[in-house]
Amino acid sequence: MKKFDPNRLLWQYKLREYLLLFDGYSEEERILAYRYGWHIFSSHRQHFEDFSIFILRRKWFIYMSLVYPILIAFLSILLALSVLTIEVTMKVPLAILFSGITAGIIYNLIGNTLKNIRETGIFLKYVDPTEKLANFREFENLDFKDKKAALLFYENMRAKRDYNLLETPENKLDKTEKLLAIDFLLGEPGTLNELINKLCLNPNCSLSKEGVYRVLGEILTASPDNIKKDITKRVGEIRSGTNLSQKRIDQLGNVKAIFNQAKLGVKASEVDRLIDTLESPRVGLKNGVEYH
Repeated sequence: MKKFDPNRLLWQYKLREYLLLFDGYSEEERILAYRYGWHIFSSHRQHFEDFSIFILRRKWFIYMSLVYPILIAFLSILLALSVLTIEVTMKVPLAILFSGITAGIIYNLIGNTLKNIRETGIFLKYVDPTEKLANFREFENLDFKDKKAALLFYENMRAKRDYNLLETPENKLDKTEKLLAIDFLLGEPGTLNELINKLCLNPNCSLSKEGVYRVLGEILTASPDNIKKDITKRVGEIRSGTNLSQKRIDQLGNVKAIFNQAKLGVKASEVDRLIDTLESPRVGLKNGVEYH
């Protein structure tokens, strides 16, 4: 759907909400509009609380917009009764006609929106990530072009049927994989080590490397010496792809899986490219003969 352009700026999305461009005539379309709105907020580094506040405040703009068609109807009646130089018996039908047209506009443009406003509170309670995490995850998994899935989600919301958290496999990442994942998140290879060096060299922090390694060791349940070796050597070797064993390649695969699970596709692709490079057959020449 063109109206759900994922690259739209935040202010452009808000303007379209205020102009009621996302208020369709079906329940699933409103769910898709919510999902699209959260996608825009999230892509602009906003929190779900910010999105919730926006869609709650939006109703006051809509209530205020009701004043204008009512005012137009009132002025139309005044015009029909006092300005038009026609028979009195014609003024009343014209006033009724103007009022009827205005009422039709309100019903078609605002009526469905008012229904959506009433359901906004229900929706926010249903997907509150602090209390309804399973529902929120299901909402985030919606594709904002999938009407069928949105309709099912709406039906569950109206019936107050909560989703169940899927049982995720126990986190079996070892310390190397955890540190490797952090290093990928930070950017270039060795960024984690560089960050620790900067912190320890900063006179305002007064940190010692041994202390940092001990804290990381407590968090990751490993000895400080092993943490140090991973940060200063193993993580860099793995990211450089230098003569890696199958164990190291498997560790990269586990890190990639975590990124995919977290929907960090860019980072998952980065790991995948490294794995592909390592697993691609190496071709060389020996005595003029090609070998693998």
